[in-house]
Amino acid sequence: MDQFIMELRDLLKNTLIWSGEFKKGNRDFSFDIDNEVYKISIKYNKDFEKGDLNLLYNLLDFYCDAIKHGFKEVVKNYPVLKAQSDIEAIRTVLRECSELVLSNEIKERLISI
Repeated sequence: MDQFIMELRDLLKNTLIWSGEFKKGNRDFSFDIDNEVYKISIKYNKDFEKGDLNLLYNLLDFYCDAIKHGFKEVVKNYPVLKAQSDIEAIRTVLRECSELVLSNEIKERLISI
């Protein structure tokens, strides 16, 4: 498996772990998804401002903001729990693929962000 994909999967996993702990009251405000994505983008020379990577970045950014502020929705009509489920689905896809390719169903939801 490509090292970039492995680190991207780890980032998704760490985001979900962080959000779970945050919801339990372990409020770690030092977790900065922007910084984490920036480090990966520089390390692997990946452009998170285009295509599926941009959609994934937007999902993570809005999801983390929703968690930090206690919102029930990432954006209107996109519940935090659905976003969490989408992140888990993307992790599963990355286990089987060597590149990020979002399903049309997830893409449609993320385009609205």
